[in-house]
Amino acid sequence: MATTPVPDDYEQRLANARHAAERLPASPARDSALRALEAAPSRREHEDAQRRAATAGALAEELTQAGYDGTDPERIAWVRLDHAGRLVALAFSPTVDRLSNPVVGAAVGEAWTAAEAARAGAARRLELAAADAGLAASADPRLAELRRLVASRAAERFEHTTEDDLCSAEVDVEGRLAVFKFLVPNATVDNDCESLAEEAAATIRTAQQKAAESFAALADQAFAVT
Repeated sequence: MATTPVPDDYEQRLANARHAAERLPASPARDSALRALEAAPSRREHEDAQRRAATAGALAEELTQAGYDGTDPERIAWVRLDHAGRLVALAFSPTVDRLSNPVVGAAVGEAWTAAEAARAGAARRLELAAADAGLAASADPRLAELRRLVASRAAERFEHTTEDDLCSAEVDVEGRLAVFKFLVPNATVDNDCESLAEEAAATIRTAQQKAAESFAALADQAFAVT
């Protein structure tokens, strides 16, 4: 993150500006200028602020660029989520053709849970790093209102089923996978693992998009509160 160095003559510039302001005729403008100059940060405060800004930028980039992976204990399914919990990728083991619909569907859920745990752990580590850097966020009542609204919709599900009824997915209002299942008998036997994963991923993403639209409406409602 680019920063602007503090000029070597920073203190002298402030002193000169104060001297010039003091020579102005008495007026509200003169008083305002003097107050602004008195409130000007010191060199150390300015440099500390720039360091905090650089740290915040690095932490934000780390969070938004990362992917979070998860798999089930039998490594049947693999899931990658982005920083917001959106599905990035889904893959199946070539052995899924030996497994039943319920087993593979459950593996997707387990892989998702593992990826969510990785995402939550990374967010917590960045939160602690931000606090260590003096970047603790101030409480925003609008965020509290958004959390309240989201909690009030915790039981709601957003569902999508493929046109051919191959599979179905349900997510909560924050886009977390709640249910995934194959509906066509022998779906895992009659389809290759790549096309099966592609259909499953598209189904989940469509359900997530429905949830995202609802979440955006909640955010608009929360941030409209003054």
